[in-house]
Parts: sequence; C-alpha cells; structure tokens
Amino acid sequence: MKGISLLHLSKHFDKADDFRRRLLRLLYDNLSGATVVIWFNASLFVYILWPVADHTQLAVWYALLTGVTLLRHLDTRRFFRQETPPYDTWYRRLFIGVLFSALIWGSVPLLFFTEVTPTYQMFIIIIIIGMSAGALSTLAADLRLSFIYLFGLLVPLAYRLLDEGSPIFVASFVLLLAFIAVVLHTAQEFHRSLVESYRTLELYQNTKDRLGKSEKRLQMMFDQTPIGIFYYDTDLFIIDANRALCNFLQAQREELIGLSLRDLPDQRPLQGAYRDGDYTRRALYEGPYHTKLRGLDLWIKVEFTPIVDDRGEMVGGMAMFTDKTQEHMAMKQAKFLSLHDPLTQLPNRELLKERIRQLLKEDRRLARFSALLFLDLDRFKHINDTAGHLVGDRLLIESAKRLDALLRESDTLSRLGGDEFVILLPLIATDEDGTVRHAFQVAEKIHEALRRPFHIEGHQLYTSCSIGVTTLESAPEDIDEVLRRADTAMYQAKAEGRDRTRFYDPEMDQKARDYLRTQRRLRHAIETGGFTLVYQPIAHITTDNVVAAEALLRWHDEIGNEIPPAHFIPVAEESGLIKAIGEWIINEACRQIGAWQKAGLFCLDYVSINISPRQLIEGDFADLVAENIRRHAIAPETLRLEITETALIENFDKTKRLIDTLNAQGIKFIIDDFGTGYSSLSYLKQFAFSALKIDQSFIRDILHDPKDATLVRAIIDIARQFDYQVIAEGVEEDAQREMLRENDDAIAYQGYLCSQAETAEAFEKHLHRKCG
Repeated sequence: MKGISLLHLSKHFDKADDFRRRLLRLLYDNLSGATVVIWFNASLFVYILWPVADHTQLAVWYALLTGVTLLRHLDTRRFFRQETPPYDTWYRRLFIGVLFSALIWGSVPLLFFTEVTPTYQMFIIIIIIGMSAGALSTLAADLRLSFIYLFGLLVPLAYRLLDEGSPIFVASFVLLLAFIAVVLHTAQEFHRSLVESYRTLELYQNTKDRLGKSEKRLQMMFDQTPIGIFYYDTDLFIIDANRALCNFLQAQREELIGLSLRDLPDQRPLQGAYRDGDYTRRALYEGPYHTKLRGLDLWIKVEFTPIVDDRGEMVGGMAMFTDKTQEHMAMKQAKFLSLHDPLTQLPNRELLKERIRQLLKEDRRLARFSALLFLDLDRFKHINDTAGHLVGDRLLIESAKRLDALLRESDTLSRLGGDEFVILLPLIATDEDGTVRHAFQVAEKIHEALRRPFHIEGHQLYTSCSIGVTTLESAPEDIDEVLRRADTAMYQAKAEGRDRTRFYDPEMDQKARDYLRTQRRLRHAIETGGFTLVYQPIAHITTDNVVAAEALLRWHDEIGNEIPPAHFIPVAEESGLIKAIGEWIINEACRQIGAWQKAGLFCLDYVSINISPRQLIEGDFADLVAENIRRHAIAPETLRLEITETALIENFDKTKRLIDTLNAQGIKFIIDDFGTGYSSLSYLKQFAFSALKIDQSFIRDILHDPKDATLVRAIIDIARQFDYQVIAEGVEEDAQREMLRENDDAIAYQGYLCSQAETAEAFEKHLHRKCG
C-alpha cells in the first residue's frame, strides 16, 4: 500500500535521515507511556478473569506479556540514553516488540473466551477494542506497525465470535468487522493527517527561510496541501485560505478572506483554544463547529500557530484545519453500539446497570421507590427453532416495540440478550405498596400486549412472557444482586406455568438453590445410572386380564428415598436434561421388552412410555426410537409412545410429521391425560392415535360428581367415533371400575385397584400368569 510507513515516506523530504530519526524518536516517546498502560490493562484483565479462567493459562499469559512489556520499556530507556541511536537496529527492535505484544494480546479470545460467561466475554471484547483504539494514536507515525498491531488484536477476536455460532455472537462478529473497517480507516486517516502535517510543517519551514525567493512556490504548496489552512493578521482577520479549507467549508476563497475570527457566530474554536485571550501562543481546539456561510455542523480540529518576526513580535498567524466529522461520527456510533443492543437498539446490560446505579442514589435522596421488571418471552426457543432465526429476530424487535409503547419517557427498556428484557420504572411511588401496585399494573399491560398474535413473514405467532419484579428501595447496593432477584422471581413465574408475574421474595432464593441442587443430582444420576423403570399393569375392564403395561420412571436418592417425578421432571425439562433421560428410558424399555421376549414371557399387547414435549422437537427423535427397536430386536408394535395434548399443539406441524413417520414404521401413539390440555378436538382427525387415556382427575370423583361421570361418558363416545382404545387412569375402587364397565365393557384401566407400579422382576408374576 502506498504510504504504508511514515518512516518510508520521510525519504521524500530534505534531510531525510534526520527526519526519520525524529519520527522514530516520536514512536519511542509514545511507547514510554504505552508500556505502562499495557501492563496496567493486563493486570486488570488478570484480576477480573482470575475467578473464572484457568489459573495456569492466565499466569503464563500474564508472565509472557509482562516480560515483553518490560523489555520494551527497557528498550525505551536505552534508546533515549543514546545520542544518535542507529535507525535500522532500533526500528527492528520496535517492530519485534509490536509484533510480540500483538500476538500475546491476540491470544486472549482464543484462550479465555469460551471459558467464561457473557459478562466476562463482553469485558474481553471491550478490553481488546480499547487496546486497538489506543494503538491508533501510539503507532500513528507508522501505518505498517499500526496494521500489524490492529490485525493481531482484532482478527482472533473476530474468529472467536464467528466460531461461537449463536445469533448474538454472529451479530457481534458483523459489528466487529464494521469496527475493524472503521479502525483501519481511522488509522489511515491518523497516519495521513500526521504525514501531511509533517509535510506541511516541513514545507512551511523551508519556504519561510527562502520567502523572498520562492513566494510563488510557497503559495502553490499552501494552496494544494490537503489540510485546510488559513492565515490571519494581528486583528484576527483572515487574509488567505487554501483550497482544502474552501472545500471543507463549501465556500469560495473570496468569501473567507476578510472575515474576522472574533465576529464569527460560533466562537467555540477561538474561545476553546484561547480561554485567556492570549493570541501570541500556539493553541489547539478540537470539537463541534457550526459554519457561518453554509450552516454546516462539523467536528473539527484547528491548530492556531502565531507568526512572529525577527524581534519576536506577532505579525499574524496560521491555522491548520482538519475535518474530523466522519471520524467523530464513527466513534460516536461505536460508543452507541457499546451501550446498546445491536438488534433492537435498546440499552444493553452496561447502560442499564449505570442507570440502576444512578437510580439507587436518587431513591435514597428523594425517598421514593422504583421497580425493576425482568421478563422472558415464553416458548421463544421453540419459535426460533421452528420458524427460523430471522423470524425470531423480528419477533424480538416487534416485542420491543410493543413494550416501548407501554412505557413512560423516563422508563428504561433494556434487552440483556436472547429473549430477556428488563424494564426500569424510576421513582413511581413514595411507599412500597404503591410501587408494587404500579409495577403490577405495568406487568398486566405487558402480558396483554404480548398475548396478541404477531404476524411476521407469513407466520401468525403466539407468545407470552414471564415477569419477575423487585423494588429498588429495598434492593442492595450490588447491581448484579438487583438483577438476580428479579431474574429469580421471573424463573419462579415460569416454574408456576409461565405467562404470569411474580414479585421477589427471599424464599425464592431457597427454591433456586433447590433447583440447582436437583439439577446437579440429576446430572449425577444420568452419569451413574441412578434411574429405574417400574411397570404398572393395564387390565381389561371386564376380564381383569393384564393386556399391557406403562413404564414409569423412578429415581431414588443416595439413601434410597424415592424422589417424586413431579419434583424433578420440571427441572429436567427446563434444564434440557430430559433429552438424556428420555434416551435412557427408550433404551431401557426396549431392552426389557427384548429380555422378556427372549425368556418367552412377553404376552402383552405393548409397553408404553411417556415422551416429553422437549424430545419431540429434537431432529433425531424418530431415528433414536427406530435404532433402539432394531438394537434390541423387538417388534415395533410392542412399544407405544404417550404424548400429552399440550405437546401436540405446541409443535403441531413437527409433531404430525413425527407421528406419521413412526406410525409408518409400526410404532403407535397414545394421547395421555386426555381432557386436561388443549380444548379443541380438531386435532383428533389430523393425528393417527391408537388409544387415549382418561385422566385420573375425571375418574377420582366419578361416583360422586355427575359432571365428571358425564365427561367420562362423553370421552368414551368420542373415542368410539374415532375407533380409539380407551384406558382409564387412577381406578382405585371396584365401584369405579363397575361404572366404567357399564359405559363400555371393552375399555382398559390402570390404577391401584389392579396393581401399583412394580419393578421388572415383580411385574413378571403378571407375565407368568398371562403366558401360562
């Protein structure tokens, strides 16, 4: 690239060797302070990541960086001790130091990025970007060194963001590419500005020495330099301006000459540079400026240099004008992106935490209460997986718009990531009861707004949200603890069935600890084989002969106590562990059926197992079932899968394809807990089922509640219409069985009246009796 090194460009000037040495001295002068900053940033980085990163890796990395930084710092001291340090030797040493420093910092995303949480990942991104920004000014004198350092820092980070693969990281990768482009452009601009500044100064000094002989040449150089320059007299009237300045200001030279700097409407450049009114010294202003002639709003850098005669008296001055508008806008945009979510443009976690911090101070000063709502979209992952990430992103954007429309101008709506939003309601009441009422009213409006269907890319989507609320007056100083409390309340709302609001209560912390404890124990049980299957007979209502069985999951703790499925199944589903548990159930049920078949004891129609809705959306579920049937050499019709009505509707299209695929292989399905889920019966004609189970909640009061008896009769009639077998669950009394038999003497039943669930060994007595 032309002009890639400022040191190379200097060969075009007079006294090139001296000029190159001065620039090299400038680089080492910048390095003196930069090594301290680099070591401080490294120490801060190690301190922050020490609790979460591998200590050995972190220590080795810190030792390498400290060593390289110390050597570079010592090089700086040795360089300045020499009167005329040899250029080639010291430039080579500087080049090697920059290269090694870039490689060590560039290794950070590769070594530590995947080991830490999103908060620490954000910290890594910020410190790498900060280091790259600092390099712009430190290495501006040499573009080659700037590019080596910037690519060494930012390319590994870009690779790590792309390698993570999730939408938020891919979006961050795209933003980083944009940032790299901005930084490289800025580096070139810094470099070009410095080159041209030195060139202009060199030309100016040479021309001044030969003013009488080369006035025409000086004017040509002045007029053609790419930096805007104008001269002014002792009364601060502009007496000349070059072409670049005219281009920047979109004005003719004749319009500029004669203007008084004191009379310009926008006095910020002059007042910012000369607050004391002493125009005889050099001064610099960088900031906003509104032009008089064309009304442009620019961001400029102006350096005022007085011109003095041989007696040291000021005879005028020169100003070098640089248009920094694009660079300023790029930096402003970069700052905005660092504090806002790139998808929804909402404040991100960092900006939210800063506003919470300020609000906590205001709450105490004004003795008013504020509230924080932590909300999570229900079933968003399912929508994202089935409809695609583009639709998922649009759903997040539209949800953000609906939420924003409900809030006051003083409220803050923030997106933390994924499908999580936080709403900050500042100073809403003078007492906690009023705060709770106000927060609950806002939460109800949110529920109502998000329940309305979304129409996106041809999809009609339904969602809801779970909301956790905490009041800030009673919150601790720790911002993360405030968010944790609201998050805990939100998860409690999810645990209670979603689409509801819960306020934080300290007892929730114990529930959260119980949840994590159960999750850890479940993982251990999966790894160590801590589960068993028990089998409950399904008998004919008239003959009482056992015709089938349902395999039920049981889990016992370390001392043998049985843990109820209602306690651990929700945890397994929420944490995703249900997939591994479900795979074990399928394998174990098929293995047991195969073992009974080999022993000549399997005379049942089938053994059924329960399938979680989470398993149905796994792409390999049909293959998993088929593979286990093949592995254990059992007939497909001997295994039946029970699914709930809710599972059918939540994943309608995918579930229908799955049922059709497995039905074609001879594997049949049963509707479990019929009548307790989705209210529409239209799905019965769209799915091919073999049987439906009447939920025990209808059977329990069948003898005493005429409504339950009527419902049971209606369900049996529905089953007849669709030619489904009927199985009544929870039959515990002879009278219940007799009433069911009177309705239909061909149905089956299960419950304690027939037998409770038994181990495989105990269940074999039924098989011996049936197989004779």
